[in-house]
This record gives sequence, C-alpha cells and structure tokens, in this order.
Amino acid sequence: MLLLAGRFETAEIPAEETEVRQSVPDTQQQLEDALRSVEGVGEVKVVIYYAGSESRTIAHDKVEETDDTGKRYEEKVVFGRDSEPVVLRENSPEIKGVLIVAQGGGNTAVRARLISAAQALLGVEAHKIEVLKMKQQGG
Repeated sequence: MLLLAGRFETAEIPAEETEVRQSVPDTQQQLEDALRSVEGVGEVKVVIYYAGSESRTIAHDKVEETDDTGKRYEEKVVFGRDSEPVVLRENSPEIKGVLIVAQGGGNTAVRARLISAAQALLGVEAHKIEVLKMKQQGG
C-alpha cells in the first residue's frame, strides 16, 4: 500500500463513544457538596436539566491510497502519544434549568446565596434556577 496524500479532517461523535472526563452526575454531586458547605443551607439536593448531550470533535485524517486496484480514500482517527484519539473540541450540553432543594431554602438570604453560587459555578442565568425548601424528615 502506498500513501500518496493526507488531509486533516474532523468528525463529531457523541461522548458516549469516548471516555467523558466529567459526567453530568459528577457536576450535580460537586454542586451539592459545595452548596452543603454554605452557612444555613443544611441538607441539599440538586437536579440539573440539560438539553442535548455531550459530544467531542475527534481528529481524522483523510488518506488517499493507491494500489493495484486503483485509488481509494480512507478516514482514520488520529491518535496521540498516549494512544488515545486526539480531541479537538469538547461540547457540553446546554443547561436549561437547575433545581435546588435545601433545608434552608425557605430563608431569603440563604436562597439568594444558593442562586448566586449556582450562577457562578454553572454559568446560568438566575431565572433558570429554582430554590425550594426541603420538607422536614419524619413529618
């Protein structure tokens, strides 16, 4: 097989087909852990609603090959030194809404701190964040 020419190409593939560095549940857990540390919050649960899915753009090389049967073109994934595909871009799904249920969610000051923290950590607008007071256990 004789390699005549190569051209750098990209293709977008769903994240499910590659190893995702930080998953959606990890983000929710990290936010819960951070919010739980805020004074007056108490126990907290977070739900993040996403639109779409995670994806990665993987580098491909379009290769023209010539042999006894003629020319043909193949696309091959470009691998890095660590034998992993070269990732050109990672796209996170868009956050559509955040629900925070906290023991201290009925307190106006705590509510404002929760919204501010979620905005800072997730980069979402305040109107996409809802804070509710957690019901009392055993009651």
